[in-house]
Amino acid sequence: MMRVYLAGSIAGCTGPEANDWRSGVNSRLARHGITGISPLRCEPIHGERYGVSYEDPRFGTARAISSKNFLDVQLCDITLCYMPRDLNERRLSVGTIIELAWAHSLRKPTILVTDYPFLLDHPVVQANASWVLSTLDEAVDVIVGVLGAYSPAPPPQPRVNWRATTGAVPCGWEEW
Repeated sequence: MMRVYLAGSIAGCTGPEANDWRSGVNSRLARHGITGISPLRCEPIHGERYGVSYEDPRFGTARAISSKNFLDVQLCDITLCYMPRDLNERRLSVGTIIELAWAHSLRKPTILVTDYPFLLDHPVVQANASWVLSTLDEAVDVIVGVLGAYSPAPPPQPRVNWRATTGAVPCGWEEW
């Protein structure tokens, strides 16, 4: 199964800001046998917005979060970094930039989706992104185009001996 790491703003975001785009991308990728991996799968929101870390030695410390996210980048086939201007002007997602660099250093393809000139103009950010796109729709198209051929085909449908099971062969069907 092919996997895409869904990197993007978390700290300072509301639940919907951090999760809705990930859910939407994941459901679109799933139609093609591709799984989106969210860094938030074991990080609950505390209060109205996500913080940088929280009191949970298993998943909430800086080291735990970083270790889990690095493992995700290592195990995924592509890293998608979603960095819209509105969220990153409020609080720059430094973690996402680091994840972009991790993926690049691991020789994994990366996709940066942003409308933020500060990021678009940065030479190191540009050099670490395999694709720089404007929309999540474009990113999904690239991911499906690149990984879709590697995704498993749907399971074959079992052949039915219609004469043995029903006593007849449906009109127009050949008996085997």
